[in-house]
Amino acid sequence: MSDLVLLTGASGFIAKHVALDLLTSGYRVRGTLRNLDRSDEVHAALLEAGGDTTRLEFVRADLGGDAGWADAAAGCRFLVHTASPFPARQPRDRFGLVPVARDGALRAVGAALRAGAERIVLTSSVVAVYLGHESRADHVWSERDWSNVDGPGAHAYGVSKTEAERAAWAAVEAAGGAMVAVNPALVLGPLLDRRTGTSADVVAMMMRGVMPAVPAVSFGIVDVRDVARAHVAALTATDAVGHRFILSGGTRSLLQLGAGIARAEPAYRRRVPRFALPDALVRAAAAVIPSVRTLVPDLGRGKQFDTAPAETILGLRFRPPEEAIAAMAKSLRRFRIV
Repeated sequence: MSDLVLLTGASGFIAKHVALDLLTSGYRVRGTLRNLDRSDEVHAALLEAGGDTTRLEFVRADLGGDAGWADAAAGCRFLVHTASPFPARQPRDRFGLVPVARDGALRAVGAALRAGAERIVLTSSVVAVYLGHESRADHVWSERDWSNVDGPGAHAYGVSKTEAERAAWAAVEAAGGAMVAVNPALVLGPLLDRRTGTSADVVAMMMRGVMPAVPAVSFGIVDVRDVARAHVAALTATDAVGHRFILSGGTRSLLQLGAGIARAEPAYRRRVPRFALPDALVRAAAAVIPSVRTLVPDLGRGKQFDTAPAETILGLRFRPPEEAIAAMAKSLRRFRIV
């Protein structure tokens, strides 16, 4: 039986950790890249992290086009689809990222199904679970919940993840295939190279002292190593098919995130945020700044997530958020990003 896994978006923060876990677990990995010029960079990062890169290969395939997907999926036993557009600046149109995210997911999933893949694992997000709903402070968000893409606070990235996941489930169901979705909260943890994503950029901004005060909002946080482990476990876990696994080690506020950085890296304690902005000021800013507008529905409210299925079916034991925060802060220093 083939042990080959097609991993899309192989240069991403989560994807590199998934690739490392796959290689460590004995799989062969075929990673897709929009530009093969990045292949040496990803190869070097995985080799430095201890991955057996003799079982690693790369192919060119872009979410925005059909070319390359059939060849990429040929002979693969599994698909792990992590690729998704996540621009630093969100478009004003909340549906602006949907065509690339949804159609790209359908390209990857369709190619895997036609190639006879045994199982598909899709990287979704908790923003496909809780966005766009009115105040539900006591609600425990679970795999049964879906974001309301037309509701308040639904932003372009969250809408794209919701629509892409829904489309993938529909395509797999229509083809009689097997799929698992992985829905992580804010992903922190160690970097494998100097490439940073949005989550690392937030931590780096705090460490540079450009965020002395922050809105009173809270997020679920999960370590990228636990996210990688979940993807690999989902490939073969007996009862995993049909589930959406929410991943979170706990909820922390932006102020608590800053405090975690300060504990891990005391030299930065005077740079991290130490004050919460008044909610009224955040609401006023939201009237003119679209990126702030998405935070308003979450002001002063934490979130509770049902992670029991990930623990019981995938066998996860989540690292606490403080470990993920510390690991990211230390790696940002290690790679001299801050």
